[in-house]
Amino acid sequence: METKKILLIIGSVIGLLAFLFGAYYFTSQPQQTYFEQLTQVKETDHTKWSKNNKILLHEFSDFQCPACASYYGLFKSFEENPENKDIMEQVTFIYRNFPLDQIHPNAREAAYAAEAAANQNAFFIYHDLLFEKQTEWENAGDPSALFLKYAEDLELNVEQFQKDYESDEIQDRVQADYLSGVDVDVQGTPTFYLNGYKIRSPQTPEELRQILLSEIQKASN
Repeated sequence: METKKILLIIGSVIGLLAFLFGAYYFTSQPQQTYFEQLTQVKETDHTKWSKNNKILLHEFSDFQCPACASYYGLFKSFEENPENKDIMEQVTFIYRNFPLDQIHPNAREAAYAAEAAANQNAFFIYHDLLFEKQTEWENAGDPSALFLKYAEDLELNVEQFQKDYESDEIQDRVQADYLSGVDVDVQGTPTFYLNGYKIRSPQTPEELRQILLSEIQKASN
């Protein structure tokens, strides 16, 4: 009888340990980092580099975010390196708006301005200018006059730009980008995804190069 009781206790302890181990294993697993919806290009996406849409690098970004401005510089250095030309011919870069309204009150307005420029095929030109002049407009009480001036400096149709800037269509487009970021667990900016997988933000142009080369090699196997 004593032996039976001992075996019962041992079995209970083993069962409890197995339960605790299983609970720890499943609760300690990282959250989902793959998102199938980021393996396709939306009609409203802003893309550059490759046109084949086979390897997709998404960036969710905020025009008023200082870290995003730093990454603009990092990507510019990457793009200016002739050794990276082959990479850019195989990877499609996609920019999506993710304005952090609570801490960057002018970010959404900046996104509206960039989208208005996009209607004149000037998204990335305007994108670059917003980051280069971030310190000029980020604390403006009403940045719209500056955004209009940037459109004029770029020789865009200013009347059309202002109309688009204020339109519901542009506002809806920015909000759709933002919600797509919420859907894929964007917590801050910038956040990057490569072929649907959330990746660690590269710290240097060379690290970005190695990440993309690895993905290109994987795709070719």
